[in-house]
Amino acid sequence: MKKEKKTVVIYKGKYGSTKQYAEWIAEELHADLFEADKFLAKDFAKYDNIIYGGALQAGGIKGFELIKKNRMKIMDKKTVIFAVGLNTDSKENRIQVREINFDKYVLAGMTLYYCKGAFDPARVKGMDRTIINLTLKMLKKKPEKEWTQEERQLYHDMTEGADYVDRKYIEPIVAEFREEE
Repeated sequence: MKKEKKTVVIYKGKYGSTKQYAEWIAEELHADLFEADKFLAKDFAKYDNIIYGGALQAGGIKGFELIKKNRMKIMDKKTVIFAVGLNTDSKENRIQVREINFDKYVLAGMTLYYCKGAFDPARVKGMDRTIINLTLKMLKKKPEKEWTQEERQLYHDMTEGADYVDRKYIEPIVAEFREEE
């Protein structure tokens, strides 16, 4: 009889989108679910499969240090990462996220998926507000008639809010683990 592989979904978010995706993935795969701050590094030993999700903030994946610091503990495990943000459709942004977060050691054997998030300008405070204001200021330096469709959408989402959270974004992640069953 084949031993069932044990899977954990770990996440670090801020406004709820990452948590929602993590919950859906854990539900679909009958996996354990932990917020990154509550997961102990020694517990990696209990799992065959690791799924880590983090909200994108200035290109960085929140809490990703947990994976980086413990790469030796998880190098023999199937590890998948998902990043959650508003602007994940652009190839340039995807490349930037990889460059910021993954070095040649972390990247080896890990797949990175993107899930579109939600944004409510009324809930943004502190450093997040500063980042949003800087992004909007950079956009406004360029005449609106020269904006790309992506820039128009980003401006709209950041000023009016948006909710792109959708179960469809977890399908390739779930499929990757179901293929092993």
